[in-house]
Amino acid sequence: MKKHILIVIVAIVLLPSLADAQQWKRYRKQVIGGVGVTSFLGNLGGGPGVERGFIWDADIAATRPSLMVGYRYQLNNFMFGRANVQWGILKGSDEYTTEEFRGNRNLKFRTGYFELDLMAEFYLIQKAKGNLYRLRGVRGRNALKLDVYVFGGIGFMYFNPKGEYQGTWHKLQPLEIEGQGLPGQPDKYNRTTFTIPYGVGVSKSIDRFWGVNLEMTFQQTFSDYIDDVSGDYFGRKNFRDAYQGQLSDAEIRRIAVLSDPSLGQGGNPANDFRDPFDPDRNDLVGEIRGNPDNNDSFMTVMISVSRKSLSAVEADQNFNTNL
Repeated sequence: MKKHILIVIVAIVLLPSLADAQQWKRYRKQVIGGVGVTSFLGNLGGGPGVERGFIWDADIAATRPSLMVGYRYQLNNFMFGRANVQWGILKGSDEYTTEEFRGNRNLKFRTGYFELDLMAEFYLIQKAKGNLYRLRGVRGRNALKLDVYVFGGIGFMYFNPKGEYQGTWHKLQPLEIEGQGLPGQPDKYNRTTFTIPYGVGVSKSIDRFWGVNLEMTFQQTFSDYIDDVSGDYFGRKNFRDAYQGQLSDAEIRRIAVLSDPSLGQGGNPANDFRDPFDPDRNDLVGEIRGNPDNNDSFMTVMISVSRKSLSAVEADQNFNTNL
């Protein structure tokens, strides 16, 4: 008799918790949408001082908007699979930094981008749900607590960097700014790249259907040309020699100045240096324009809203119940 009483007591205590633990299977599908900001982490712009990489080189003045839509699927109590498409703008400009080399280099760019990501989310702390499923006998938890999770995966990105010349923004990849595609020079770079997105987030369930997330994502790319800057200066005069008779003087000058808008004299004055605005200046040939040893990256901070949906079976059962 005592044994049966003990079983009944254990069942009364544990069954509500077990039922709560299985509720995620009813609400495992989510549609998500978000808005946020981007910060480019590459050769151009950056914080004060020399390039430091990662978030320490973030430039607040160059932040730009980003949008995201996606789909999240819960695999178990602690893990989600997720696919999302992101659009955004990346910008970097040497005018925003106080570091001398970058400031004199005087380069800037912007690019729109599209990125498709496939990721997994792992929940480290789960305290936000409380009694969201309105189970009888289950007490709610502190409504102010948040879930904390980490995530990572693989992505694919399209970008198209542009530079400004005389108030107009021009696509840079077709202009072969570092000599790419010219005889004896490397091929043009691709405007697509794989990425590795990873980051950390916090989430809060509003009710059994709606939730809010705040995420910081770091996207490491496999390209050093998101900003069209990677190698050495080709030289303004060298562009004129390469394109003479093929392009107009105005077109050659545009390419030359987009490649080298620097403000000061380089370290090779013997290479026909006259003044910073001379279309035929060649003093920086072979000198560092960017750092080819580090691929570009960027980060986003995103606020998103999610909407859960019942499984088809549960939705059909609820419909029949209401008839």
